[in-house]
Amino acid sequence: MSTRILFVDDEPLILQGLERSLRPLRKEWQAVYATGGEEALALLEGEPFDVIVTDMRMPGMDGAALLEQVTRRYPDIVRMVLSGQSDLESVIKSAGVTHQYLSKPCSIEALREAVNRAVSLRQLLANASVKQVVLRMRSIPSVPPLYVELTNCLKSKGGSLEKASAIIQKDMGMSAKVLQLANSGLFGASGRISSVADAVTYLGLDTIRTLLLTLHAFSEFQPGGPVNFSMASLWRHSLATGALAERIMQSLPAAGTEGTIDMRVMGLLHDTGRLVLAANLPESFERIPHLAAEKRILEWQAEREVFGTTHAEVGAYLFGLWGLPEAIVEAVAYHHTPAQCPRPGSAMLTALHVADVLASEMDASESAWHNPEPDFEYLAGVGAGSRLSEWRELAQQMATEGPPDG
Repeated sequence: MSTRILFVDDEPLILQGLERSLRPLRKEWQAVYATGGEEALALLEGEPFDVIVTDMRMPGMDGAALLEQVTRRYPDIVRMVLSGQSDLESVIKSAGVTHQYLSKPCSIEALREAVNRAVSLRQLLANASVKQVVLRMRSIPSVPPLYVELTNCLKSKGGSLEKASAIIQKDMGMSAKVLQLANSGLFGASGRISSVADAVTYLGLDTIRTLLLTLHAFSEFQPGGPVNFSMASLWRHSLATGALAERIMQSLPAAGTEGTIDMRVMGLLHDTGRLVLAANLPESFERIPHLAAEKRILEWQAEREVFGTTHAEVGAYLFGLWGLPEAIVEAVAYHHTPAQCPRPGSAMLTALHVADVLASEMDASESAWHNPEPDFEYLAGVGAGSRLSEWRELAQQMATEGPPDG
């Protein structure tokens, strides 16, 4: 089944050029073209689309205003910007309603890769309501003390990029957002940025300040959610998993061949889907421990029965939509089920899977969510079966040293 894409630009010549360039893809894409926001909304009323790709600067209704309408009225549609717009305030304005931002000039191959990757991720989520929740998301709620700390830092005369970066690196929501923006075409990034510190440095203090204080691209987790969800417990486990995954990764012989993905970031982000589900679907989320106890299954397995998917797929889908590096998306998606990964044997996935299980052994409040043991068959298959006792000792040692500082 071909992908239906709506391209929007106020310049007819640009649309004509796109149409010519996309002819080789006509078997996999059904492309429709609109000269402006009003025409685009009229087309959306009459036909279903999978993706909308719009210019930013257009007379009347600009790209950000159009995507705002699309977010509200057609949440199933993947939203992308393809623009040469470079005004900082204008382009950041689109950050809340755009899944990915591609900068003109953009090669057809780059456009094809971005669109096809976003569409292919849909198979991760079968539940329509969960998919709509993720597609609508503008930010991931932050740990309240960290949100307040960053706000105070950015308002203070003594606030610095180093101080802001240290705070952001401890929080999954803020880390994911800066990675999304740094990896978009919003700021002309070339290549993939997987380090939060690098992303913050790349964006700069003024941009971070604008994102938080003016555009509210970060949000604070609000209390009063499901009784079975603890933001503090999730945060503590995520930091511990990242710190342990980093140490495990360093001990793997394949670690030097897989690039420079920051394993602390991977650990920080791996359970983000739990936060997404708890914050947006609290009543369904509260059913999970009861179902898990009744069926004697793990809580992440109970998620599949309640939501038709698990927090692993939810987090991976969101990060894929946001254009985060593929290695992060893949490891998050399969951190409970590494043997199901299409690319088995990734050192990053191995480190995250083992660290997730061993870190939960050190925290009783997390044990119901995690596998009681790593996948022994998988570990044996990747040549790491004999390392488990060594890594468990490492986890116990790190637990006695106290919580990681992020």
